[in-house]
Amino acid sequence: MTQSPVCIRCGDNYLFTRMYKGNYCPDCHEAWSTAPRSEVPPRPRPQSSRTTSSVDQHDDERAPRLEPPYDDE
Repeated sequence: MTQSPVCIRCGDNYLFTRMYKGNYCPDCHEAWSTAPRSEVPPRPRPQSSRTTSSVDQHDDERAPRLEPPYDDE
C-alpha cells in the first residue's frame, strides 16, 4: 500500500498529479510559488586555485623518468 505524501509546510496528506510530484500540497504550493522572493540569491561557490586538468598530459622531456615499481627478473 502506497502512502500519500505529506505537505512539508502544513502536514496535510495530498495526492500527486501527473504534472506535480512536489513536497507541498496544492494550496501550500500555490502560496509558495506566488510569494515574492525576499531572499538573497545564493552566490556561486568560489573556484579552487588548485585545478586538475581533465586532459592527459604528454610526456615532457624535462620531466624526470620514474622507475617501474618492480623488477622484470
